Amino acid sequence: MKLISYNIKNFRSIEYMKYLPEPVKKEIEIVSRVLPFKTNNYVVDYLIDWENYETDPVYILTFPNRHMLPKHHYESVKDAIEKDLPEIEITRLINKIRFQLNPHPAQQATNVPKLNGVDLPGVQHKYRDIALFFPTQGQTCHANCTFCFRWPQFVKDLDLQFSMKEIDQLCDYVKEHEYLHEILFTGGDPMIMSPKTISTYIDKIINAKISNLDTIRFGTKSLTYWPFTFLPEFNEEAQEMLDLFKRIVDNGFHLSIMAHFNHINEMSNEVVEQAIKNVRSTGAQIRTQAPILKHINDDSEMWARMWTRQVKLGMVPYYMFVERETGPFEYFQMPLSKVYELYTNAIRIAGSMAKTVTAPVMSAAPGKVQIMGVVENPIDQENYFMLQFVRNRDHNKTFKPFFMHYDENATWFDQLEPVELQLKSA
Repeated sequence: MKLISYNIKNFRSIEYMKYLPEPVKKEIEIVSRVLPFKTNNYVVDYLIDWENYETDPVYILTFPNRHMLPKHHYESVKDAIEKDLPEIEITRLINKIRFQLNPHPAQQATNVPKLNGVDLPGVQHKYRDIALFFPTQGQTCHANCTFCFRWPQFVKDLDLQFSMKEIDQLCDYVKEHEYLHEILFTGGDPMIMSPKTISTYIDKIINAKISNLDTIRFGTKSLTYWPFTFLPEFNEEAQEMLDLFKRIVDNGFHLSIMAHFNHINEMSNEVVEQAIKNVRSTGAQIRTQAPILKHINDDSEMWARMWTRQVKLGMVPYYMFVERETGPFEYFQMPLSKVYELYTNAIRIAGSMAKTVTAPVMSAAPGKVQIMGVVENPIDQENYFMLQFVRNRDHNKTFKPFFMHYDENATWFDQLEPVELQLKSA
């Protein structure tokens, strides 16, 4: 495969300024005071159609606009800036707004475990068999997604981050919980770290000889936002990263790269295809996931094409999520009834190997709850949502279908009312 020449300089890009009118630039500056904004020249130069930027899915995915903040919040920040208030007052206002945007949805802060009575602030243990690890050096990204539920990880002046360097403590914690089988490196994006830094963590895990640990995962957007991470032709550290992946596999672990693809346009460049091929050559498996987002990917045909394309490239469609109720969720959210309709329309026309996807799924406080269908009760002729937990804080509650009252306007799990049904037997 012939790869085109890329200028691979990663930076907080100001190059986009040349494409945008002044009022749009001003909006970005105002909103990004509240919601962290970061991009790079690969995204700007190769993924966005600047002639149609206002409706371009990758532009909306990476560039904030005024509608991503509630109107009163936007106007208050705008007014403070225009009045040239002291920076300390503007910061106080911005932080107050941030705390009103539900920075830790689904009670994330309650997932922090203890080891010998001491909190592990860089670990989350919500589900029985998997622990999430937030390495301190990986709490940023190559570019920020506007919808990201982890936006507080990128806010430096608030005490909202999860992060930890002490991998030894994590290893001890996993050893003490024999039902824990997986560690997920997350962030931010752990692939922002150098191979040398990641190796430091991995070596500790390998040397700890944790008999109950069999899977290591990396949650990453790098295949979309910085595929050069895995391309030795462009990045002198890429081969070291690929060698690290192979070493993980050779040491008997299942290695899964949890890749985030929000739109098929993110898969349009040959460098992405080559990066996927290189990762898979190490023995790692790539699973794909993304939320369904109004303005970006609320298109069932696009989802079907994206899943089919992912399968063709050797990846495994894993999750379609419902947008979490945090940050700018009001801009992206869709009624659950519409989400389910879009999913069913997409999965019906996707290839058979794409049907591995679990969807639609809400990562709610109790766990990951899947919408299984909309059913009519033959007794009262009313419609109901049928759901199940595919993950739950109490693993005994998983995969047990239950019903909630149908609400065509509800956008999240806690807006639904539970019901007990007595259905007629056939």
